[in-house]
Formats: sequence, structure tokens, C-alpha cells
Amino acid sequence: MVSIILPVYKDQKNLNRMLIELRANKTDLIWELIVVDDGSSTPLTLGDNPLANWQIIHHKSQRGAATSRNSGVKQAGGEFLILLSVFLKIPKDYLSRVSAFIESNQFDFAQHLLEPDPGLPLTEFQVFLSGQKERLSPQPDTLPIKNSLFTAAIIKKEVYCYVKGFDESMNHYGGHEIDLVYRLDQAGFKNRRIIPDFPLQRVKIENHKKIQVRLQEYGKIGLPALLKKHPELKKMILLYPGVWSFMKMFGLPKLIEERLAKQIEQDIELSKRQYRLYLHLLVRNAWDAR
Repeated sequence: MVSIILPVYKDQKNLNRMLIELRANKTDLIWELIVVDDGSSTPLTLGDNPLANWQIIHHKSQRGAATSRNSGVKQAGGEFLILLSVFLKIPKDYLSRVSAFIESNQFDFAQHLLEPDPGLPLTEFQVFLSGQKERLSPQPDTLPIKNSLFTAAIIKKEVYCYVKGFDESMNHYGGHEIDLVYRLDQAGFKNRRIIPDFPLQRVKIENHKKIQVRLQEYGKIGLPALLKKHPELKKMILLYPGVWSFMKMFGLPKLIEERLAKQIEQDIELSKRQYRLYLHLLVRNAWDAR
């Protein structure tokens, strides 16, 4: 049996779409869906005719992704957890293919690659963001800790519970996911894999302004909390400290960030190296300014 955990906040429209897509899956796999309504002002529903294996949990107030996922897992009866996000498209053969992957592979953590829905109008920056495969290790069976995400992931419930799930005190963008993957790694659950030839499509990709806000929040709040708990991760995340200190002497990091931001707002196509630098600068400058 597998349990699908789906946190949702104020998005009945995409929830309805996902329910239709899941209902269209025909499979012998025993599965359940646990939707966690994370404090939506208008409570979310499972529609007029929910399947018997669907349930919904309502938080009285918004508590964030980490707490929502933990709430769902507490109610899960499956051996495997499938952690999904509401902006993903679910193909008609999704459950059958997931079942085949689970039966034929050994893993501690497995992750779908994501790609944009072909119908989405994208800026050049969003095209870069959606090219997830290019930002991963060239080794197909190895997922680095910092690239392991729970947007579309599979993990054994036993493994998830062994490390006590997400740390709810770190309920800020980015930090709670790296924290959990790192704790899994330290506990010996190191087999992190990409689910091959099975990407999921996103029906929504955040715009530049929202990415700015999220990464700056990560730099100011999520990352300090992460490094306070795991100071040994600083070398992996805050790269080239000597070069960074030299650049700061001349005020270059903020100047470069502002210049790249202006070009992105104008939808000028930049190189992948420039985009990666920009994302790093958003986090690093926010870290320095905290």
C-alpha cells in the first residue's frame, strides 16, 4: 500500500484537477490519498463524490509544509509515502508506474524530475528554473543532499518515521527539506535516486518576484536555522568564503545581484552560469544582511 500526502493551501481549483487525475488512474495498487488543508480561509473539500480511500485533514491555521506533511504521515497506512505538490499534473498511468518502480528498485529516497507543462507561457528565467535535470549531478543514481526535494518524492514510512520526519521548528522555505535529507543521510539512508524516465509536469512556475522573496527568506531565516542545527553544512552551502570576502570589500555581491535582477525583469536571456550565480547571490546577500 502507498499513501499520497498532499498539502494544499487556498487552492481548491488545482486540488479539484488533481482529484480528477487521480480518479482516472486504474491500477491494482492499493493506495490512499491524504489531503492536508493547511488553514485555508475557506475550507477545502474532496468534492461531492470522494473515493473511499481519500481523506482530508484540516489545520485551523496555516502551519507550513513541514507540519502539513507530518500531519499527513501520521494518518498514513501505507508502507511507502508519496509526497506531492498541488501544482503537479498526474498522468493516467502514474500509480501503475510508481508501483513498478517501487517493486523493481532499492532506494531510501526517490524523486521525480519536474518539467513545465508545454502550455505554460514562460519567461527566460522560468525556463531556466524548470530545467531541473541540468542542475543535478551527472551521475544518474546519485542525488546530492542539496538537490533532494520533496516536491515529488517517494520514501518508506518506516524510514521517514525513524528520523521523526520534518523538524517543525524549521518551517521555512528550503531549510526543512535539506535538514530532513541530511538527517536521513547521517542515519545511513544514503541511497537517493532520480526516478528514471518519469518526470512530472508543473502547471505553475513561480515568477521572478516570488522567487526573490522565497530565496531571501531562506537566506535570512531558513538557512541560519539550518546551519545553527548543522554547522558542518556551511562548507557545502556557503561556497568560496575567501572569494566572497574579497568581493564584499568592494560591494560587488549586491551590485551584481541588482544588475542581474534588472536583466531578468527585462526578460533578457542569460547564461545558465549567470542564473545560478543570481540564485546564490539572493541567498548569500540575505544571509549577510540578516
